[in-house]
Amino acid sequence: MESYKVMLNGPAPWGFRLQGGKDFSMPLSISRLTPGGKAAQAGVGVGDWVLYIDGESTSAMTHIEAQNRIRACGDRLCLTLRPSAQYPCVCPAPRTPSATPSPTSRPPWAVDPSFAERYAPDKTSTVVSKHSQPATPTPMQNRSSIMQAAQQAPEGPGRTPLCYKCNKVIRGRYLVALGHYYHPEEFICCQCRKVLDEGGFFEEKGSIFCPKCYDTRYAPSCAKCKKKITGEVMHALKMTWHVQCFTCNACKTPIRNRAFYMEEGQPYCERDYEKMFGTKCRGCDFKIDAGDRFLEALGFSWHDTCFVCAICQTNLEGKTFYSKKDKPLCKSHAFSHV
Repeated sequence: MESYKVMLNGPAPWGFRLQGGKDFSMPLSISRLTPGGKAAQAGVGVGDWVLYIDGESTSAMTHIEAQNRIRACGDRLCLTLRPSAQYPCVCPAPRTPSATPSPTSRPPWAVDPSFAERYAPDKTSTVVSKHSQPATPTPMQNRSSIMQAAQQAPEGPGRTPLCYKCNKVIRGRYLVALGHYYHPEEFICCQCRKVLDEGGFFEEKGSIFCPKCYDTRYAPSCAKCKKKITGEVMHALKMTWHVQCFTCNACKTPIRNRAFYMEEGQPYCERDYEKMFGTKCRGCDFKIDAGDRFLEALGFSWHDTCFVCAICQTNLEGKTFYSKKDKPLCKSHAFSHV
């Protein structure tokens, strides 16, 4: 699916909210649309990736830089986007043993032993509040490894299998694993010495592990409960978490792959963040979305197009204004008796 362009005629609000950015190590994308807003009317979709803003690539933009670039567009905003449907949804895979001995399909920390170290909590990092951030759950990998008693005779006439471990002739039942023959009692975990004739195994750098010892050695730890993660892994804030441990601080619901917001070091789902900390325009009482031009005046936040004289509706952005009962007035009406 190819990218597409939309041209939104100003002025703001443009009617969409951004998430991601270089500072979150995630591409910029549309996290929310205002129903009936300019972006929605132009066919922009939630989840679509923002590739260019007025012809400028977003690949190196932080979240704030992208917002500022949108605010600088004035009366016309040109976006190049890529539909989210192009990116497959990742779903958990079952952890079920199969029936043919072979090396296991390993989780990411098994493929790269430095995985756990690279995703360990960074105690020196700080969290920037009030930005939408994508949380990335990694599916439970297919960790099933398998083995069974091979019943067929070795290939080739007159050949007798030799145990790869003890180099002795195998008479009777044997296992085939990692391309070699084994006495069943010789195929064992290198850590706990458990016989691996059932229940699966993992191979790492030439060593064979039972699932329990493998997880103890290579699985990453959860930033909240500190326990090893042996199933689905959540990556957020440069740390790893159990999915059930990374939850909204208000409703306690797992955030999974939804956008979240940080406030005073705690994550919130979008619904609770809007309810507890969301900013509304004093003029229209609608939310101020990412990409909207806004200003602060009289102790409130306003869309730039909503900050007008309460009597004649003249726009007061960048102009001298007066106030009466928290309502902005232009100079002409500030001293009138109307």
